Amino acid sequence: MASVYEFDPLTGNIPATKVEITVSCRNLLDRDTFSKSDPLCVLYTQGVETKQWREFGRTEVIDNTLNPDFVRKYILDYFFEEKQSLRFDLYDVDSKSPDLSKHDFLGQMFCTLGEIVGSPASRLEKPLG
Repeated sequence: MASVYEFDPLTGNIPATKVEITVSCRNLLDRDTFSKSDPLCVLYTQGVETKQWREFGRTEVIDNTLNPDFVRKYILDYFFEEKQSLRFDLYDVDSKSPDLSKHDFLGQMFCTLGEIVGSPASRLEKPLG
């Protein structure tokens, strides 16, 4: 984690720190017939006022594995006084298309950024729903 910023009443900046999230999965569903799944993880953040989910970023696709350790990390601002809802969607990528509806949905996991930061060693494990 990075350093904490002081609240600046002139600019209205809220204290925040940078948090780096790494995603790994174990025992994913195998949706491919002749090989293992090619997983991709998509992170969504939820707007505080609108409650709308917005895509924050995507990991790389890892070919032929049910136990991916994604290299691409998500870097988020963690606001101490704010509930920051996160959703991780996993897909088995079947083509080069960026359209997620063209790929097999493997499951999703919901949590808050506070749950991750507050977990022992900042490591949160949850099953896919």
